[in-house]
Parts: sequence; C-alpha cells; structure tokens
Amino acid sequence: MGNSAVSRREQTSVSQEDYLKAILEMEQEGQAPISARLSEELDVTPPAVTAAVKRMARHGYVRLGSRGRITLTGKGRDIATHLIVRHQLAEKLLAEVLGMSWTRVHDEAEKLEHAISPELETLLLRYFGRESSCPHGTPLFGGLAQLRHDHGVRPLADIRVGQRVEIMRVFEKDSRFLDYLDRLRLRPGSRLQIEHKDYDETVQAVVAGRTVHLGKGAAEKIWVKELRG
Repeated sequence: MGNSAVSRREQTSVSQEDYLKAILEMEQEGQAPISARLSEELDVTPPAVTAAVKRMARHGYVRLGSRGRITLTGKGRDIATHLIVRHQLAEKLLAEVLGMSWTRVHDEAEKLEHAISPELETLLLRYFGRESSCPHGTPLFGGLAQLRHDHGVRPLADIRVGQRVEIMRVFEKDSRFLDYLDRLRLRPGSRLQIEHKDYDETVQAVVAGRTVHLGKGAAEKIWVKELRG
C-alpha cells in the first residue's frame, strides 16, 4: 500500500476503477467476467463496455480471452482489490462508527470508495482489523470465495429441511432486499432452523422463535454455513 499503489491509482479513472472492481467481484462470486455481465452490472450499453475494456487492455489492466472472457492483469487486480477493500472499510466506518443503517451503507460507500487514500486505508485496516467483514458479511479480503473456503457457505435455497444454519453473508447491492431482511431481523450472525420447503421452493424457517417465509429469489441471496450438533 505504498507509492506504487498511489501511482497506479492516479493512472486510472473512476470509471475504470468501477470496471476493474466489477470484474474482480464476478471472479469472487464464481461468474465468468464477460462484457454482457459488465453491461448489466454497471448499467452501461454493450458498445460502451466494449470500448472501455479495449482501452483497459491497451493500458495493461485486463486481458481479453476466448469467448469474450475478461481477466485482470496483476496491475488491474491490485487496483480492484484496493477498491473493494476501501468500499468495505467505508461501509464499516459508516455503520460501526457513525451509526448508519446497514441497509444504506453500500450506496454511500460507492461514493466514498474512490476518495479513500492509501494512508486512510491503512489506518482503517488497523482500526477494524484485516480479518473483519463488512456489515453484509463479506470478508475484507477474498469475498465470497473466501467464505466458501473457510466455512463452506451455500445459498440458503440449497439447505435441506431440518438443518440449522447461521447467516454469513447477504447480497448487498439491493437496498430494498436489505430493508426486507432487516424487517425480518435477518442479517449476518442470525441463526435459523429450516422447517419446510414448499413446492415453489419457498423456505419456511424459525429464527429467534419466529417463523419466517423466504421466496426462492430471496433465499438464493443469503449465504449460510451449516451448524453441527
């Protein structure tokens, strides 16, 4: 996080940083980074994505492979990693220090992440700890892939009836979904018992003595680890 990170940061625009971060997040989620997914994720037109990716390839941030696969170079991965960490640190600062609702910090952190300097990043990492997670349960380093490696997390939709689970991470890019979870008092750390699955794959679970019902779409956006005993 020294001068090299600063110089690389200065060479990239906010738009390029957003592309690089989106590519790395797709990798961490097990999705193939391709132009169509970037277009949807960043809400830009396919021609704009094509032009941006070609420009980043010329600058040495990405490589273009077969079937439209986009991969990060070492330089591009470094920038993307720092941006993801800064985003999550901003979320933690907003939620844990300033008291903002965990359902709102993602959108605010999107604005702040580009303004966090390497020096402030270092201070925030020292304050919160490198092993901590964002308010939505994503580890500061490694993302969903790290949770899979460390805890074997799976979507709640895949858990069998009768199993006890703990929520480890939830999808954070939809504030309406987070508001829905907040009303149900479901967040990272909550423990549930899966009681029933309907024909339409609605999940019925008990959390803190209350019964909740989650449609398949919601259950696929909640990652849990199974509890033994």
